[in-house]
Amino acid sequence: MSPASLRLVVAAYNEAANLEGLFARVEAALAGAPWRAFVVDDGSKDGTAAVLARLSARLPVTPVVHPVNRGIAQVFLSGLRAALDGAGPDDAVAVLEGDGTSDPALLPAMRDRLAQGDVDVVIASRQVAGGEYRGFPFKRLLFSLAANTLLRWVCRLPGVSDYTIFYRVYRAGPLGRALQANGDAFTSVGGFACNAEMLLRLGPYSRGAAEVPFVYDYGLKKGASAMRLGGNLLSYVRLFRIHAEAARGGAR
Repeated sequence: MSPASLRLVVAAYNEAANLEGLFARVEAALAGAPWRAFVVDDGSKDGTAAVLARLSARLPVTPVVHPVNRGIAQVFLSGLRAALDGAGPDDAVAVLEGDGTSDPALLPAMRDRLAQGDVDVVIASRQVAGGEYRGFPFKRLLFSLAANTLLRWVCRLPGVSDYTIFYRVYRAGPLGRALQANGDAFTSVGGFACNAEMLLRLGPYSRGAAEVPFVYDYGLKKGASAMRLGGNLLSYVRLFRIHAEAARGGAR
């Protein structure tokens, strides 16, 4: 079962310095394969819009513009809805960070793993053998390791060890059904915890997940991170509350 084409959702906030390099790597990784990218410009205040105009003039790149910054939960919703519009059920939908840290060279391996047909999401994992955090700031590294450890203990989704990573490839059919069923609640907790929330909400519509090793090289990022630890702690509290309520409901 081979995905018919690959659609990319790229989250971008003030990524003028990164996007052209990212798409040069996308072109190299996907040479000869059909793809289209939907770049969500989340109210950028730098030259992101101008860079996207140049890219869209020569590549299959569609800007999805938020006039003001709406946060990562709304970026996921806007980008996934744009990518799913017109997609076939076996098309692949990949989510990448616009800062260049989601290495496009891994896309063919992720797409090929999805094409095996036994799972509906493939995760680029730092938590499996061959995966690695490289050059991470200590606080971010500690936060990621702690969040993933807690999520593995509380949520226990088969095949998942890296819950917090952006970088995934979804099968369009199950993803679309999960998004339609949940609406905006697909990313209701906000913040970066909605990476894990999407996996939980996808679960009832999916045959499961697999992971491929991923070396997350923080040194590829140019500019400051948009992640704020305090706000993301609150989003994880909301996530665990939702999960606990769902577990209690299922136990009745």
